[in-house]
Amino acid sequence: MTVAYALTLSVTALAAKIVQEEVAVAALVFWQSLVCLCFLLPQQKGHWERHSVTVWKVHFLRSVGGFSAFVFYYYALNHIPLVEASLLRTCAPLCVPFVVLFMHKVNIPARRWLPLIIGFFGVVLIIQPTPKDVNYWHIVGFLSAIGLAFSMVATRALSKSVRSEETMAVYFAVSAFLSLILVWIQGASLSVPMHLLGWVAVVSITLYLGMYLYTRAYTYAPASIVSPISYIGVVFSGVWGWLIWGYIPNFLAFIGMGCIFISILYSARLSR
Repeated sequence: MTVAYALTLSVTALAAKIVQEEVAVAALVFWQSLVCLCFLLPQQKGHWERHSVTVWKVHFLRSVGGFSAFVFYYYALNHIPLVEASLLRTCAPLCVPFVVLFMHKVNIPARRWLPLIIGFFGVVLIIQPTPKDVNYWHIVGFLSAIGLAFSMVATRALSKSVRSEETMAVYFAVSAFLSLILVWIQGASLSVPMHLLGWVAVVSITLYLGMYLYTRAYTYAPASIVSPISYIGVVFSGVWGWLIWGYIPNFLAFIGMGCIFISILYSARLSR
C-alpha cells in the first residue's frame, strides 16, 4: 500500500505540473479540494461529532499546513524539475522535530541530531546554493515540507479523537475556501480549458486515492516501516521527469538524495 501510495502521488504531481501550464495554482488546488470533499462527505454522514475549541484549532492548523504544503509544492513544480520538488517535499519528516519543538516545546533528543544534519546536508546538495546563484524556487519547495510537517504533527494529534475521514473532510473544505480567497487576491480564473479537464480529474482522483492508501498503510504498519518505503515516490517522480522532460539530476543531486534517504531511514529506525 505504501508503494502504491507513492506511485499514485507521483502521478498527481505529474498531472499537476502539466495542468499548471495553463491553470493557476490556486484554481487547481480549489478543484482538487472540491472533488475530494465530494468523495468524503458521504463517508462522514452521521459521524460528525461536537468537539472542543482546542480540537478545532488543531483541525485548522492541520488544514492550513496541508494547504500551504500543496500551494508551495505546486508553485515549485512550475520552476524546478519534478524530482527535485518531490524530493524537497519528502523532507517533511526532517522538519517534524522542529515543528514539535515550536508547538509543544519538546526538545530534540541528542540522538536525533545526526540524522537531521545528514538530511539537511542532502537538501543543500540538492539546492546547490552559491554566493552568486540561489534558485529561490528550491526554497519554496522546501517550504512545502515545512507545511506538510505541521500537517503531520496535527494529524497525529487529531488521530486520538477524530475519524480520519473527518480530518480529511475538514482539511479539503478549508483548503477549498482558502484557495478561493487566493484566486480572488490574484485575480485569477477558476475556469479550466476543456482539453485539461481530464488531467484535473487525474489530479483529484489520484490525490484522494493516494491519501486513502497512505491512511491504510499507517493502519497496518508503523511509521518506521512506512516512512522509508514512501521515499520511493521520489524515484517514480524521477522516472516521469526523465521520460517526459528528459531531466536527469547531476552527481551532487544524487548524493543529496542518498543523504536524505539515509537520514529518513535512520530517523525511522530511531522511532521504533
